[in-house]
Amino acid sequence: MQKKDAFTLIELLVVTAIVALLMAILMPVLGKAEDQAHTIGCRSNLKQYGIGLRMYLDDNDHDFPDA
Repeated sequence: MQKKDAFTLIELLVVTAIVALLMAILMPVLGKAEDQAHTIGCRSNLKQYGIGLRMYLDDNDHDFPDA
């Protein structure tokens, strides 16, 4: 008998199926993580706006800036 050095078609199909299954599992998870990162960034921006407004009000006798 000869030693096989290459993948058989069945082995290749099994590996492809496993990779496809893992991708199908990971894609929704990665999408949700991206949405959460966006939400965290928005919250941080709003917090910074609030801090900046509070600092402005403290420096200007609690008068809001002109529009």
